[in-house]
Amino acid sequence: MKQNIIIDIGNTLIKVGVFNEDELTCKFSFKTSDKSEDELFATMESLFKSNNVSLKYENNVLISSVVPSLNVPIKQAINALLNPKNLIFMKGKIKTGLALKVDNPGEVGSDLIADMVGAKEKYQYPLIVIDVGTVTKLLLLDKDGFFSSATFMPGLIMSAETLSNKAAQLPSISLEVPKKVVARNTQDCMNVGLLYGHAEAIKGLLELLEEEIGYKCKHILTGGSSLYIKDIIRDEHLIYDQDLALNGMNLILRRNI
Repeated sequence: MKQNIIIDIGNTLIKVGVFNEDELTCKFSFKTSDKSEDELFATMESLFKSNNVSLKYENNVLISSVVPSLNVPIKQAINALLNPKNLIFMKGKIKTGLALKVDNPGEVGSDLIADMVGAKEKYQYPLIVIDVGTVTKLLLLDKDGFFSSATFMPGLIMSAETLSNKAAQLPSISLEVPKKVVARNTQDCMNVGLLYGHAEAIKGLLELLEEEIGYKCKHILTGGSSLYIKDIIRDEHLIYDQDLALNGMNLILRRNI
């Protein structure tokens, strides 16, 4: 049996997806940190086994990374753990099936490419992907099918940590949606600003983008922190797809093996 193993190394989490052809059969994640090869090997071996993923199948592996310091140790750990038939990093001249219309294509991160490929395949275009992670990103796939714009702002967790760390009298915060916007205690005051404020900022940016390009788009919400705001964004046409990047990366892997 053949398996595709997708590894998405983000600033906050390392996400792993296991595919049988185009079916996502298993996924798990663990915190990103400066782990050694041995630590990565042990962590992934334990998680593969606890999720009943066989390590003896013929494996093809695609890695996307925005943390360059982990590229070598993750490659060494995966080679030792899986001995894959193919191990590919998302960089260079990899075949993605995505056309770019931006000033500097080499600056476009592999995480953005993965989102766009997954969205284009599943939802067609035009569309805007809202990826809420360490950084919140709005990504435009225009009416001609080109990835033609990206907008970045600090993500929820980054914003929450900054608010707590830079304001001496404010506590750490657990992101929970308050029942009311009129807040009467410190935790609710912070959560209203962070969660409802983030949701409204996204809604405002969507309106500005569509006003400038002159047409409406599908709105696809994804990313590790998207679950905090998916129910409070006032957009009845919003599509929530937590596995967008993993599915996009699997498509890319299949195009390169």
